[in-house]
Amino acid sequence: MDKGNQQDIARFAHDTRYELNESTLPEKRTGKSFLKRKRIGRSVSILLSLSLLLPFASFSEERVYGISDYGPVSVNGNGVGRGNDPTYRYIEDILYGNGKTATGGNVSPAANNGNGNTSPSATQTPTLLRNLAQLSNTSATKNLSTEIDAAYAVVFDLDNGSILGEKNASQVMNPASMTKVMTLLLCAEKLSDKNKKLTITQDIVSYIQQRGASNCGFVVGEEVPVKDLLYGVILPSGADAVLALCKEIAGSEAAFADLMNKRAKEMGLSNQCHFQNATGLYHSTHHMTVKDMGQIMAVAMQNPTAREVLMTENYQIAPTNKHPQGLKFTNLFLQRIKTLDSGGANVQMAKTGYVSQSKFCVVSSGKGKNGKNLLVVTGGSSATWQAVRDQAALYKLFGL
Repeated sequence: MDKGNQQDIARFAHDTRYELNESTLPEKRTGKSFLKRKRIGRSVSILLSLSLLLPFASFSEERVYGISDYGPVSVNGNGVGRGNDPTYRYIEDILYGNGKTATGGNVSPAANNGNGNTSPSATQTPTLLRNLAQLSNTSATKNLSTEIDAAYAVVFDLDNGSILGEKNASQVMNPASMTKVMTLLLCAEKLSDKNKKLTITQDIVSYIQQRGASNCGFVVGEEVPVKDLLYGVILPSGADAVLALCKEIAGSEAAFADLMNKRAKEMGLSNQCHFQNATGLYHSTHHMTVKDMGQIMAVAMQNPTAREVLMTENYQIAPTNKHPQGLKFTNLFLQRIKTLDSGGANVQMAKTGYVSQSKFCVVSSGKGKNGKNLLVVTGGSSATWQAVRDQAALYKLFGL
């Protein structure tokens, strides 16, 4: 493992001890909370040792930093699953928060009808009045240079199609796994049979292992319905779900990326928007502005299938030939922002992302306490929880 990856894992040790559990850490170095922190530190030390002793081990940046709902990649021989290693399982528990996993029915959306099924009509999507990617600042647009940690940000008022606040909103950045919102949209538009089962192949698993990509935990030969793969694209940010869908629609990820670029032109995105892949892994020619990302999210919100997926906080896939109990997926961002002061805003949908070049990114939408329908995009936040805090601060600033 190279020096850069070792530094990333070291940062994970810091974030795990002081970010993911910050609400439970006492000032005094005694008691159960401190002992729990010491236990976390020991587990992370073991993980650090493993990273040095096993240079072939593959880690997903997004999952290591606790953005998506599974811990570090664990290679189980015939796929990329969660494995049974107690260290991996303990880190996974940390990322879930006190070992809790998603529970309940098949779907637990941010806004639901009380029986565990999605209810897209629970919150109405405002009609897209303008192309958000082409909007310009006005005299009323607030400069957010000192308001947040994020390097890039834009806040849209969806009710009147205006920019309420921005920070470097026209500069190019790598969208990381926010990319998967476009992936989801295209798949929702092009695949009519949501019950059709697609098979996870060896090349998909090899792709994940070689690149350390986030994944759902599917294994070679697993047959998964399209509907469950769509949720896998967003909630656990699964590259395995992405690649299976890409192969079904276009034959390859490269061909699917061509479709993404065609769709970007149809949306009227800026000439700074270009997709090199469907997963969001870093590439020098894979980039856009946060305004472009806002337009992609806004269009996805108009699609009933994509909207339902983006609104969902917890989801359990149907039993498969490899996972007879199914798998549980969680949108951690939707859980975490509820714990912060966002000024009474109801954040209803979101997708996160991370690559080292653009750090922690989030695109989300929700309703402020003042009734405004807001769409918020941030990129370049310095830590997992800082990205959540940046988003909460912007909802509070513009939603009161």
